[in-house]
Amino acid sequence: MAEGIVIDEASNTVRIRRTYTAGVDRVWWAWTDAEAISRWWGPQGWATTVYEMDVRPGGRWRFQIAPEDRSADPVRSIASYQVVDARAELRYDAAFADQGWRPDDTGTFPTAVAFASTGTGCAVEVAASFPDGHALRRAVELQMAEGYAEALGRLADLLDDIDGDHADARTTKE
Repeated sequence: MAEGIVIDEASNTVRIRRTYTAGVDRVWWAWTDAEAISRWWGPQGWATTVYEMDVRPGGRWRFQIAPEDRSADPVRSIASYQVVDARAELRYDAAFADQGWRPDDTGTFPTAVAFASTGTGCAVEVAASFPDGHALRRAVELQMAEGYAEALGRLADLLDDIDGDHADARTTKE
């Protein structure tokens, strides 16, 4: 799995890949625990507030990201989990949302997150699909791929800060 960002215009997909030295259990935890994901989700300089995170098929994830310096308005998003295959795959339909948590007119974009053991850590691939080239170009203009890449970098920092080889960040090194 090559590292980095791939924008595939043929399939209207943005793919971001990253490998971590942490194991699959810990990386999975960081993606599925509301407190953990709030510590790394979003680009550098943005804070995440999770309002709901029900990681199961049919469950919802509602969150808001906002620049720490308040230089822009917060961005709300909502996702509906379609597939939850523990430590292997998450699939959800994501959308930007208005103040009432209703999806806005930009539509939804299916997102798949694959987790794979590398023997020395965990590889993650995020693939966000868009309905057409216009929606993909809009995502590219909004620097969604770079935002994902920055978030995955923040995840690496979080994982490096956690001692031990446990799925729970509150567990101390044994």
